[in-house]
Amino acid sequence: MYEFEIEGGYPISGNINLTGGKNSVLPVIAATLLTDKKCILCNVPKILDVRIMLKILQELGSKIEYINRTDISIENKNIKIHDIDHFLSLISKLRGSILLLSPLVYRLGKVPFVFPGGDRIGKRELSAHFDGFRQLGLSINFTNGTFEVSGRVDKSEVFLYEPSVTATENILMLSATKEREIIIENAASEPHVSDLCNMLISMGAHIEGVGSSVLKIKGENNLSGIKHTVLKDTIEIATYMIFSLITGGDLTIKDIHPPYLKSILYVFEKFNAQFEILQNENSFDIHIPSSQDLYLRDDLGFNNLGIYTHPYPGFPTDLLAPMIVLSTKVKGSILFFEKMYEDRLSFLYPLKKLGADFKFIDSNRVIIKGGKGLKSGRLNALDIRSGVSYLAGMISADGKSTLEGVRHIRRGYEHIDTNLNNLGAHIKRVRK
Repeated sequence: MYEFEIEGGYPISGNINLTGGKNSVLPVIAATLLTDKKCILCNVPKILDVRIMLKILQELGSKIEYINRTDISIENKNIKIHDIDHFLSLISKLRGSILLLSPLVYRLGKVPFVFPGGDRIGKRELSAHFDGFRQLGLSINFTNGTFEVSGRVDKSEVFLYEPSVTATENILMLSATKEREIIIENAASEPHVSDLCNMLISMGAHIEGVGSSVLKIKGENNLSGIKHTVLKDTIEIATYMIFSLITGGDLTIKDIHPPYLKSILYVFEKFNAQFEILQNENSFDIHIPSSQDLYLRDDLGFNNLGIYTHPYPGFPTDLLAPMIVLSTKVKGSILFFEKMYEDRLSFLYPLKKLGADFKFIDSNRVIIKGGKGLKSGRLNALDIRSGVSYLAGMISADGKSTLEGVRHIRRGYEHIDTNLNNLGAHIKRVRK
């Protein structure tokens, strides 16, 4: 068990090139189970969630080798659940393990499962998954807190009552193994869903509508092995922008994909944040200049509109907490509305200790009175996003702070203390 001891007040400046994102890497790891041929994944982040996911695959019989620090080889020739209790114990530790459902149904015909874990941000039901599977013709049987998915795909249309990302990815992977056209309506269109689509296309599936809410898939029963580079995480890119803005640093983030950042950059602009997209020969960078005057621009009535979360291409729920912490430095009163998870805003209560000034309208809406920033103190992270948000506040505050529960941050951010120290922060990892 570790905690971070932080000496705040130092600007986050320099250059950084981030690895692949958590939300992209977990589904593409799961998708390697759709073939028994070797798959090579590049730009894989060394985060805790990846470690658990790979451990589950190894338990199933996968052969996994690191080619170098960021590239891995996965070969899934002989897949079998050897010890059901141990398998269920492993998947219960990782929310992303739900993505193994459809690949294992394809490989094994049926698969026992438990409701997986994850961040404590409210109810995260699997009904969209179950409903989608049933529409494809599969069966789900529940017994004493576990369930089993079995059967064969004999239907061709799925309408998701909500654009669930992981439900879309599960239905997409199963559809990619069938030599018939299957249509998914109201599909999620997040960048990491498109990343999975592009991987499946490389494996031999035909997919129309990538990046839209309607996907048409004609699969292949014998998908090939591939070499695939994991997409970088827009949430992580935006988080490092926040680290720089909240500390007054001068930062350049290398090799980004600007179209995926539109809704995020829109909100930064409303805070009067200045940034520049730099075009290279084959890539784009984003530069955040130092010592900015952050205030809430009230043009277009934004002051009354506020910031609310919404499925892509709207503002992402996973960035709400870091953006709220940044808003404590932004002059003005800002309304935030969390529309997706009922407990996500509970991370705010501990921030009172650091001087955050806010007023709840109800459990999903809060007004932040910004301009003063935060002070140093001690907090305990309860999940990935609260943890990285507390960290952002602490590196911006003068004096010494302590952040407990940093294991949660390690689930989604690779070597975050090392990265920030290389950019000018003063963070010491201390064993408790």
